[in-house]
Amino acid sequence: MLGIGVPLGIRWTLLNATRSLDIDLQPREGTLTLQPARSNSPTLVVEPTEKVELKDKIELSSDGVALLLFYTPGALDAPKPDAPIVTVQIYGKTDLTTRIARTPRFAASPHPHRVELNVDHASNLHLTVEGNGRSAVLRVHTPHGAIDMEEGNYVLSVEPNQTNFSVRTGKAHIPDPETNETFVLTDLQRTALTAEGLTEITIGERDLLQNRNGDFEEPIGNYWTSYNIVGVAEEAKGSVRRVQVGDGRHIVIFTRYGQNFAETGVVQQLNQDIHEARSLRVRARIRIDNQTVGVCGTLGTECPLMLRIAFIDQSNSSREWLQGFYFDLGEDKPVCQSCEWQAEHIRVAQLNSWYDYESPDLLPLLKSRGINPAAVATVQIYASGHAYGSAIDEIEILVED
Repeated sequence: MLGIGVPLGIRWTLLNATRSLDIDLQPREGTLTLQPARSNSPTLVVEPTEKVELKDKIELSSDGVALLLFYTPGALDAPKPDAPIVTVQIYGKTDLTTRIARTPRFAASPHPHRVELNVDHASNLHLTVEGNGRSAVLRVHTPHGAIDMEEGNYVLSVEPNQTNFSVRTGKAHIPDPETNETFVLTDLQRTALTAEGLTEITIGERDLLQNRNGDFEEPIGNYWTSYNIVGVAEEAKGSVRRVQVGDGRHIVIFTRYGQNFAETGVVQQLNQDIHEARSLRVRARIRIDNQTVGVCGTLGTECPLMLRIAFIDQSNSSREWLQGFYFDLGEDKPVCQSCEWQAEHIRVAQLNSWYDYESPDLLPLLKSRGINPAAVATVQIYASGHAYGSAIDEIEILVED
């Protein structure tokens, strides 16, 4: 028994024994706190590098940036390896906990490095998995399900109603919570996990308004807030109406009759982090039915339909992008002269007809004007002028990670 048991025990130990990975937390911007597993009091992370233990809870403010790094442990007093096994770039409001961080103790072991995280909320996580000579697996548990990632680069965000996930490079395994069937995602594919299960797997850009009523198939009050502004208090306000059209779709119509300035619109708080986004485009289907102010008014601020996106830049300042649409000609310039974004407004082909708008990639345009966007704060759709009538069928804000 000893002759057989001792060699088998040694072999089992060589193949299966593990040790903990070293975990470093590095603050970059914003407020970063660390709450040890056996404590109810989070502490502010101010050191350039903070050691993290398993079950420690990490929280980052909405304007924050931080790095979470997992390294193979070296010999005593030996320098840290140059490359981490797993790198988690954390942008914006985040709540996560380290769960498992283990690596084989002996080189003879065939098992991978293994890291597991619990992510309860995340604005924008960029995840890099590198084996550095040994395979590695990262598992992320979210309120909507678990995702296993092999070596590669990934982007993850966790909202109350869904987990958004995309593969830049690599391979990920996602079990559908509804059917328990496991799906494999590869380069440039994306999906979302919800309480109902896995959404359609797509390739390319993600829509920041997906499942946020960007097609207005839900009542306006779901995600959108309507508003009215009038220049003269005694005059009538405008109206925002959601109506069903012949093919069963729903559109939103903005109307107003008056002699002086007014503005009628809807706005949605997004607060979607776009650090390291590769492109950003806007698509919308709009219609102009009526306007009494030529072009977009003397200052270019009164188009019968306007799209406005507010950004938070990397210095935490509020910036904007604006695009207006009109039909009636006049002597005024088609430029928003008093806006930060001095957009040249677009004349639609004809009244009462749908116009499909697609912007160019906004990121190089923004950066050419000194705007380095870190997050999309709000999206706003509105009509402005004296008397106007316009409509929107759908709007998409497309991001390539």
